[in-house]
Amino acid sequence: MGYVRALDQRRSGLCGAVWGVAVPEGSGIKQFYIAINLLAMSVKTLKINKNGEILIITTSGSENGGAMTEFEGKDEPGIGPPMHIHFLQEEKIKVLKGSMRVKSDSEEFSMKAGDERIFAAGVAHQFWNDGKEQNHYAGYLKPSYNWEYIIERVYDSANASNDIKPAPFDAAFLLTRYKSEIDLLVIPKPVKMFVFPVLYLLGMLLGKFNKYKGAPAPFR
Repeated sequence: MGYVRALDQRRSGLCGAVWGVAVPEGSGIKQFYIAINLLAMSVKTLKINKNGEILIITTSGSENGGAMTEFEGKDEPGIGPPMHIHFLQEEKIKVLKGSMRVKSDSEEFSMKAGDERIFAAGVAHQFWNDGKEQNHYAGYLKPSYNWEYIIERVYDSANASNDIKPAPFDAAFLLTRYKSEIDLLVIPKPVKMFVFPVLYLLGMLLGKFNKYKGAPAPFR
C-alpha cells in the first residue's frame, strides 16, 4: 500500500498535534489531513507582546489572487490600532464578542457583538476595546495589496523594540515606501515630513534596511 506524508514537519499551527502522520493513499483520512494542513498554512497569528494585541490572518490574499485579506483580532480593554488610513482599500470590521469603540474622521460610536462597519478607501479610522474583557472581531481588507507585508513587519518591529509601535527606522521605511497605501495619523505630520526623510536616507546609508531587500513594490 502506498503512503503519503500528509503533513510537512516544518509547518506549525493547527496541525502541530499530528505532524508526520502517514496516511494511506486514496483514503478519506488523507483528504481530511490535507485539508487541515492547508488550513493551518493559511492561518497566521501576530501579537504585540507589549499590550497583547492579537491579529490573525485567516485568509491571505495569496490564496485568492489578492482579492482580499480576511482577519480576526482580539484586544484587551483600551487596546486597538491607532488612527490610520487605507488609501486604496476598503476595510470591514464586525464585532464577534465584547464591544468596541470606533472613531472615524467624521464620527464616533460604539459597536457590540453582531455590529459591523465598512470603511471606504481613504476614510481615516481607529477602533479599540471599550469593554472590561478581551473582545473578538473579524474583518477584511480588499484588495489585499501590501497590507499583510506591512502589518507583519510593524508587529515584528514593535516586538523587537519592546514597544507597541514600530521602531523609528522601520516606521520611516514602511510609511515612506508605502505612503500611497497606508498612513498612521498618530504620527505627527512634521515628523513624517522632516524626520522620516532623514531617517530613510540614514537607514539606506547604514544598511538598516537590508532586511527589507525584496520588499514588494507599492501600489498606487
